[in-house]
Amino acid sequence: MLTFILDLSIKAPAGVGEIAGQVTNTSYVGNILVALFFLVIIAVYGFFLDPHNRLINLIGVYMGVVVVEFFPFENLFFGGLSLWLAQLLVFSITLFLAAVFLSMTHLLKVVFVKNFLKRWLESGINGFLHGAFLVSFVLSLLPVKFLTQFSPWVLNTFISEKARFWWAILPLAGLLLMRNKSKVGRPPAY
Repeated sequence: MLTFILDLSIKAPAGVGEIAGQVTNTSYVGNILVALFFLVIIAVYGFFLDPHNRLINLIGVYMGVVVVEFFPFENLFFGGLSLWLAQLLVFSITLFLAAVFLSMTHLLKVVFVKNFLKRWLESGINGFLHGAFLVSFVLSLLPVKFLTQFSPWVLNTFISEKARFWWAILPLAGLLLMRNKSKVGRPPAY
């Protein structure tokens, strides 16, 4: 059903067991790294980030993607770094600087959620969507030789043309749909 919603062109094998085998196949070490990355992002969202910081982090990621897309890498010297490594470095620096700058401005007011389970559900969903966006972008930067560590299912789910579009849009939709409603006298966090 998820593949229908995202309109991805995944060629599913005959059975669910075969799909699970593709995802958990130990010959694809990258799949395990992607799963661990998702767990870390969801935990960070749940333990450390309030709605204000989630929004700042997501804006920083979008800024990083834009900078990497339009940065003149071919005209600058990066000390012998390969192109994909230089792109990851510029993306990380942009993300860090944007997060620091936006958090210092206090443009957005924090509204904490009192309901613990609701906060964790929102954190988990937003963490998953944010993690998928990051995985999609980082995988698109890696060289083809490195991508052989990932199963075709993971590559198709995260770096196909349609998948990259949906993973870039879904984190914003998740934030907008799960934002805290304004209470009398208190504006929403975003």
